[in-house]
Parts: sequence; C-alpha cells; structure tokens
Amino acid sequence: MSLRTLHLILSDVKSDDEVITQPLTFIATANAISYTGAKPIFLDVDKDTMGLSPSALRYFLENNTTIKNKQCINNKTSKVIKACLPMHSYGHPCRIDKIKEICDEYCIFLIEDAAESIGSLYKYKHTGTFGQIGTISFNGNKIITAGG
Repeated sequence: MSLRTLHLILSDVKSDDEVITQPLTFIATANAISYTGAKPIFLDVDKDTMGLSPSALRYFLENNTTIKNKQCINNKTSKVIKACLPMHSYGHPCRIDKIKEICDEYCIFLIEDAAESIGSLYKYKHTGTFGQIGTISFNGNKIITAGG
C-alpha cells in the first residue's frame, strides 16, 4: 500500500467519495485515489507552477458544489468531495496557501503530495507541511533516494 493510499484512508476517504487532484502528476496519485474506491476529479494546473490551480479549484467548487452538514457535495454526482490532493510538480511549489484556504472554506481535507519537492520552500515554509497530511517519497527517482 502506498503512502498516498494510506493518507487517503486516514482522511476517511471511502468508496464513492470524490478526491480533487490534478492531471499533471505521476500515475501513483490517481492510483491511490482509485485504490480507496473513490473517484478523482481532475482540475487544471497553473502554467508557472505546474501545480493545481487555486483559481480552477475555486471556480469548480463555486459552480458545482454545495456544503451540507460540513461536507462538500458535488451537485452533479451527489457524492462527497472528501479530499484534495495537489502535487508540487518537479520541486515547484503550487500555491498551496490559497489551496488550503479554499479547502478549509469548503470542508475538504487537504493532503499535500510533496514527493517531488523535498527541500522546497513556499513562503519560507517546507512543502508538505501546509495540509493536514503531507506525503513525501524516497523512491529512486526522487531528490533524496533510499531505493525502490
């Protein structure tokens, strides 16, 4: 089981929930979502960060969701959007403070995928420390490795 999958389970993501992420990512992110039985919602990335776009996130949530009983409900599917899993692509931090602000407003659990950004800072704070959970990796293709 991957750490991303474990973090989704710890975030109470269940079958038939939905998780917001970005299409510009390694397949492990989408796989972790599908392993829980949840469905991914892919939103656009910003050109300059290659990470999840806060403006795309806000636009989607404002136009497609309702908050009921402190849960974000997708109006089209009637499913709970339980978590948001943005990734800091290639060591470039996304605008994670804006994403966190939006997730807090919409009662969405924030899991930061910092697997490619160990050592990166955003506004003088390490990536992976903004969300409720941060995922890092020491796989052979990462900045600091410890094997496969």
